[in-house]
This record gives sequence, structure tokens and C-alpha cells, in this order.
Amino acid sequence: MKESIKQSIKDTNMHFSIACLYVDGECDTHLRKNVEPGYYFFNEWCELKDGKVSLSEIRRPEENFFVSNISIQAIVGKNGSGKSSILELMYRIINNLTFHLVKKQKRRAAEVLYHIEGLNADLYFVKGNTLGSIICKGDFIGFCFGDYKISFGSKRSDFSDFTFHENIKNEELIEIGKMFFYSIVTNYSLQSFIDFDYKTERSTRFQSNEKSGIDSSAIWINSLFHKNDGYLTPIVLNPYRHNGTIDLRKEYQLTNSRLSSILIESKRNKREFIEGYQLNSIEYKYEPLIILSKFNYEKNKNINLEDLILKFLNLDKRSFTSIILREYGLKSNPSEVEPHIVSKIYLVYKTLSIASKYPSFSSFNRFDNISKFEDIADDNDERDLIALVKEIKKYKSHITLKIRQTLKYLDWSHQNLSTPLQPDFDFTYNEYVERLVLNKPLKGLDEITEHLPPPFFSFNIKLEKTNLEDGKPNVPILFQRMSSGERQFIYTMSTFVYHIKNILSIQQSNRVRYRSINLILDEVELCFHPEYQRLFVDNLIRTIQRLKLNTHCSFNIIIATHSPFVLSDIPMCNILHLKNGIVQSKEQFKNPFGANINDILYQSFFLENGFIGEYARKKILKVIEQLNKPLQSIINEKENIKETISFVGEPLIQKQLQSLYNEKFNEQDEKDIVIEKLRKEIEQLQKR
Repeated sequence: MKESIKQSIKDTNMHFSIACLYVDGECDTHLRKNVEPGYYFFNEWCELKDGKVSLSEIRRPEENFFVSNISIQAIVGKNGSGKSSILELMYRIINNLTFHLVKKQKRRAAEVLYHIEGLNADLYFVKGNTLGSIICKGDFIGFCFGDYKISFGSKRSDFSDFTFHENIKNEELIEIGKMFFYSIVTNYSLQSFIDFDYKTERSTRFQSNEKSGIDSSAIWINSLFHKNDGYLTPIVLNPYRHNGTIDLRKEYQLTNSRLSSILIESKRNKREFIEGYQLNSIEYKYEPLIILSKFNYEKNKNINLEDLILKFLNLDKRSFTSIILREYGLKSNPSEVEPHIVSKIYLVYKTLSIASKYPSFSSFNRFDNISKFEDIADDNDERDLIALVKEIKKYKSHITLKIRQTLKYLDWSHQNLSTPLQPDFDFTYNEYVERLVLNKPLKGLDEITEHLPPPFFSFNIKLEKTNLEDGKPNVPILFQRMSSGERQFIYTMSTFVYHIKNILSIQQSNRVRYRSINLILDEVELCFHPEYQRLFVDNLIRTIQRLKLNTHCSFNIIIATHSPFVLSDIPMCNILHLKNGIVQSKEQFKNPFGANINDILYQSFFLENGFIGEYARKKILKVIEQLNKPLQSIINEKENIKETISFVGEPLIQKQLQSLYNEKFNEQDEKDIVIEKLRKEIEQLQKR
């Protein structure tokens, strides 16, 4: 088996592409929706030979058509054509394979994954000159990469050449990760990934980590959102949703926090994350009321900050708060400067919040209310609170990140008592990090993020232009002053870069290290002006190049879009056209690469009724219909018809309508009569 693995992974760091999705006729209709059974090829790297997907003899386009290690495909069609359904089948296939790969792995901070029943579909991908596939036949799951073949779930006689596994060991999982890929999905549509839509896919038979479907929601999409396992599960969905709901405020804060780390790292490496801009500064402002909002519990709804601080400074030594702080190596001191005590208040809040929210800390969920901070602990409480803090301190994940940031901030503030901290003090990131006692420079997003100030500081990101003309002052620009389209692009890219950098930062030999990245952008043009849509593919490629991400891993990018501007950057062979869940033959289409936008709209987006708004189209058709009626029946509508024609912006259409109008109403004859009448009246006046 080891020799087979070594032979198969020789191509894993080469060019990578998702090649084909096969939907079996036995796939449950509630999973495939309107997608018809059959083969859906994303490009021409593979073809169907003798009923099997095989590598094509000629690869079109060639590997470096875009740039090295980047392949881009598109899925197009009207709303309801099956674009998102195709992508969701891909997510389900990845989910079902991952269910078997990680079910015996340690994933403390992650929700249980669930097998989706009734899924019959296969996904094919190419790395270098090796074809890989995931085969889902109900309970049977197969993974194949070259000569390497393993299976899970149930055995099938028609796959007897696959080695069957009950469970996979970590050593082999690491090797499979080299053959496989990691998918980063973005979909900002408010109607997507609502867990209620997936209730018919609830798992009832499969168990994992002693938690079965019947005992929980068992909806697979929720498990993918509530996942934190150090990039072991090879897919992440963005933005984060809780029971289908996006917390926009939290998403804004999270994205800005990620963006801070990326901009800091980019500037240190002398690279531009945002083309034409670099980080000027990040300014932090103390905001203690952020903490106060956390303690807005029933019996103290109207508590103010001073009262809250006073409560904390006068708590019993046996209180929950005192025990928690002692275990963090801290103690409450009435003489402390306010920001110090607020830091400790936050530590207590976050500790109790973690115990109440996260499944991996479920053994401590009796501390399920932050109002318990002033309760007096008995011996059992004290033992469990100490155990809780010890577990949090050991747990290096995003769940405990803010606690680690707060502890580092407390170190910073105590080391700088020579400069008294005022309740309204401000500082920049550079000032903050320069005063931290560090043994070595911060490297990578993880380390930078660990050393950001804690969340009771608001912050402003200021950018500066890098391509100013000589003599022009470089005035810092607040990030929030940028347009919504610019920010949407930056948010999308910062999400990708954040995850990619984290994936690349995994270097430990005992962890899975993915080096092939599958980026999926569903309806990416949301919020984008047409000019931004036109620039999107080029900006995406150049951002990856500027950060040199494609020197470390290979990218496959799938864009589901309604934008002809996006489509004009992608050659025909890399486009999957859908109509009513059926793949359309490429022969009926003109190549959109560099083509006229109207042609692309007409053929690739199936705009059989033209390129103008439907109301305008109907209004113009009504005018044509009226002008075809007898004159007497429309004589009272003459002025309305004339006005409608004057509003038409397309010169050719307006000219034709005006011609019909003149013909119907003898407009020119009427003008001649009026002119003749005026001439005679002028003559009469002259005679007088």
C-alpha cells in the first residue's frame, strides 16, 4: 500500500483541475433537484471513452493558459438552471468521503460530520497527469488516485480492486491529503445554505464520535459550518452561517480582523494585497462598552460599566471569577487601571461563554450563564472551573483565540506601567507590537493574528496609495470609505487568502497538508459594478500572483455567474452551459473569450427575448401592436404612443418606431398642412 501511495502522489504538486461530475440515475431527486443524470465536464482535460471518464490526449486549454498553477472554469445559465445544484452535489460528495476519513480523528472543536444518504454521484479531478475520483454509491464510498484505491462504508463486488477500510489511520490520512484537494466556497446569496432547506437530508443511521443523527440536528450543512479541526475536513463554506443565518455585524468584524492580519503580513513581505494600496496604519481605540453588552443578562439589564467593575473588584475569593482568574495566573486588584480590570472581566465572560456554547467543552456546560461570574463555588465547582481553564489554555483554535489575545494584552499593559494607561487611550498596531516582549519576529498569519489586541478595542484600517504621481501628498484612506464593490472584492479575496495562508502554514509532519486548492465562487458578481465584473478575473489572478500563492500550491477556480463580463475572460472549453438542469452542447455557442458582450448575453445566458428590461420590452411591443391596429381605434392614444417612442434610447429601434408612427398617422402630411395653413395666414396679415 505504501509503495502505491508513493507512486500515486508524484503528481500532487502539479497543475490541478476539477474535471467532471457524474450524476447517477439512482441519485435521490431531492439531492440532485433539477439536475438530470449524466456527465458534466468542467473543461476538456477529460473525456468519455467506452463509458468511462479518462484523461484527454490533448489538454485544452494548455496548463498555463491563465498563469502557472491556476485553472479557471465557469458554470452559466438562467436562475433555476442547476448551477448551485451542481456545486452542492460536489459539496455532498466531499462531505461523504470526509465522513469516513475523519470519523476516528481527534476533532474536539468540530461538530460531528454526517453521511448523506441516497447520494449516487462521482467527482473527477486531475493533478498533473494523474486522474483522481470520489465515487459515491449510496453507502459505498470510493477514493481513487492513479493506482491508489480505497473504499469505505459497504463493500461492492464491482469495486473489488479497492482496498476496504473500516477506519483510516492518521498516517494514511496525511498521504491521502497529498492526493486530495481543499475546497474554499464563497456564496453571499441570502437564500443559500439555509439549513431548513436540507432537513430532508437529515442523517438517521450513521454515527460518529458516539453522537448519532437521531440525537442531534444531523444536518450535514450545519456540521460543515460548525467545523474547527485545523483544516482537516477539506472544505469550508463562507460566510459563516448559524442555522442558515449570517450575522452581518460579526461577519464585518471577522473579515476586518482577517484583513488586518493579511495587510500586516503583506506589508512586511513588501507585497500588495490590494493592488495600488498598502497598509498605512491600524489605529485602536479602547471600547469598554463592548464588554458591558456581554453582561446584559436578566437580573442586571441596566447595569453600567462602573457598577460592573465595582462588582468584579469586590468579589469573594471563592467566586467563579476569582477561581477563573487565579487559574489564568491573575488576581483582581482594586488599585488596577480600568483597562486591566476590563481585560479580566472579558476573560471571565469568554471562559463561561466557551463552556456554554461549544460542543467540545460540553462537559462544562453547567456553567451555562455568564451571570454566574459572581456565584460562590463549592468544591465541585472549583475543581471543574480549574479543569475548564486548563482545557482552554491547551486548546489552540479560533475558539480560544480571543482569550490568548487578551492574555498577551495583559502582559503588554503590565509591562508598560511606566506609561499610565488612560480610559480613553489609543494606540497603533506598530506601537502595540513594538512593546510586546517577543523572542522573535512574528511570521505568518497565525502568529500575527495571535498578537492582535483583544476585541474590546475597535479599530480603523488606513490605507495609502503606492502609485502616486510625483509631488502628490499621500493622504491615508479609511478602509470603510472605499466603495461597497471594492470592499466586497477585498472581503472575498481576504477570505480566500486567510484560509490559503492558514493551509500553507501547516508544516507539521503529523498533520494533513493540502497543496491543491479548489476555489468556488457562487454568484461572485453580487455588489459589483459592470466595470468591476469586467476586471474581476484579471484582479483575482494578479492577487494570487502578487502574494505568490501559486508558487506554493495549485488552484482550480470555479465561478458560477450571470455576468457576461466574467464569462468573456474564459474560453469556451472551460464553460459548462446549463439549461433546465441539462448540459447544453458547446456547438450551438460562439466562443465567449474576448467576444461581444451582447452575443454572450444572448447565447450563454439564454436571453432569447433580447437585452433590454422586460417592462420596456413589453411597452415597445405594445406600441408596435397599437400601430398595427386601425387608425380610428388608436386615435386617442396618439400622444401617448408618440411620447413612448421619444423615450426609447436605442436609435435603431426608435427610428423604426417613428417610421411606423409617421406612416400610421400621416405625420408628414399633417406637418405639410399645418405649414401651408401658417403660410396663408402670414399672407393675409401682409395684405392687411
